[in-house]
Amino acid sequence: MATTLMPLDPAVSPQRVSRVLTISANLLPAEIVAARRARRSRTWVLITVFLVVLALAGWYVHAATVKRSADDELAAATTAATAVRHSETQYDEVLTVQAQTDAITNRLSALLADDLPWSTLLDTLRDVGDEAGVTVTGVNGSLVSDGGKGVTSTLPSASGATTVGMLTITGIAPDKPSVARYVDTLNAVTMVANPYVTSVTQNEAGVQFSLSVDVTSAALCGRFTTACKKAGED
Repeated sequence: MATTLMPLDPAVSPQRVSRVLTISANLLPAEIVAARRARRSRTWVLITVFLVVLALAGWYVHAATVKRSADDELAAATTAATAVRHSETQYDEVLTVQAQTDAITNRLSALLADDLPWSTLLDTLRDVGDEAGVTVTGVNGSLVSDGGKGVTSTLPSASGATTVGMLTITGIAPDKPSVARYVDTLNAVTMVANPYVTSVTQNEAGVQFSLSVDVTSAALCGRFTTACKKAGED
């Protein structure tokens, strides 16, 4: 059997014979493409709505928790306030007595603003006399009456304090220098001012003296006003 070989067409190369044409075409109808796009859009819309609803639910839960906590705090505060009002009601009588006591104290402070405790003043005069070596045997005093009438001082106070009365002091001293020391010591006492010796008599027992002194506003004190202090106290 004989085979006859036919010559190849030189116009057609092997590459051209085996080449596949790269031709593509979208054969889907436009309705299907539109439907797919619509389904994708609906899916994203549903996802967005779900996220929004989830966020709103979380916010609602948080708000409910905060409100419940605030309600608990309000209930606790109301209970505490009720307890306080109840306790105040129990002690109404005590509070009333305290208010009345404060009112009485304020009235007494105003009434006794010019109170002069003679015992404190006399103790001061005796203590100062003991320091100077003299013995105070008598004190005669008088105060300035209301309206500025009555006792007045001829000399101003060295401390600038107002004169509220005058005293006449009598006593016994071993000698005249002791009387002078007593006068000098009285000058340092703020309760009195302007000590002035009016008489000195020498006898066998010693020296009998008499002096006058002004009582200053520094001597005004009392239980319901300024606390009283003796000579030498701050």
